[in-house]
Amino acid sequence: MPTPISQVDIYDEQEFYLSLSKLIAHNLYVPMWMFKIDDEVNGRGHAYLNMDHIKQLAALRKKPVAVGEQLVEQIMDVLQRFLPKKVVIPMKNLYHNWGEYMSAYCRVGGIIEAAPSC
Repeated sequence: MPTPISQVDIYDEQEFYLSLSKLIAHNLYVPMWMFKIDDEVNGRGHAYLNMDHIKQLAALRKKPVAVGEQLVEQIMDVLQRFLPKKVVIPMKNLYHNWGEYMSAYCRVGGIIEAAPSC
């Protein structure tokens, strides 16, 4: 059974950014990343990031880049600056902003998953 590229058991915001940065660095072709809170059901704890909405990350997909620690640090810096503004949280009535979402995500744990292309 095919399984998506993912990182599980994340309980810390710094760990979240580092894990996502590594996943992006090693999988630049993935167009969208999903974030899921462990104890939510029916999509209540989902959020996602479209890579095309952060131009610095979209630009990485257009040219050959060397994957390494420097690239991971560069991606992490971009994510920390732009992800809170660019992430989509479908259940705005539960999580009004990125801070509230990340607080719940870290409290119970979460998953980062590559979203399939349609």
